[in-house]
Amino acid sequence: MYALRSWVLILALAAQGGAMAAELAPRTQNGVVYLSGGIGEDEQRAMQAARADYPVRLTFSTKGSGEYRADVAITILDRAGAVVATFVSPGPLCYLKLAPGSYRVVASLRGRELTQALAVQPLAARELYFYWDPE
Repeated sequence: MYALRSWVLILALAAQGGAMAAELAPRTQNGVVYLSGGIGEDEQRAMQAARADYPVRLTFSTKGSGEYRADVAITILDRAGAVVATFVSPGPLCYLKLAPGSYRVVASLRGRELTQALAVQPLAARELYFYWDPE
C-alpha cells in the first residue's frame, strides 16, 4: 500500500510540474513575444534555458532584500507614446522579443509604477531591473 501511495504522489507531482511548464509557453501581443516565469526552481531553470532566445530581459524585485516580485503589470510604449503591448508578468522574470527601436517600459506593482527607457538594437541584449521599496 505504501508503494502505491508513493507512486500516486510521484505522478501527481509530475503532473503539476507539467502544468507549470505549460504556463511558461511564450505569448505574443502585437508582434511582441514574451515569456514570463521564475517562481520556484523548475521555472527558474526553464527561464534560464530560454534566456538566450530573448534579447530583452526584465527582472522584478524588492530594494535591499532582492526578494523577487511577481504579478507585475507591464506596459511597453513606443517612441511616440503608443502602447505596443500590455500584460501582467506572473513571474519575477520576463523576457521579450521586440523590434529594434526606442521604448519606454512601465512596470506597476500594487499601484506603484516604475518606468525605464529601453533602446533595442539588433544583436544586442538588454537587461532592465525594476526595484520596489519594501512594503
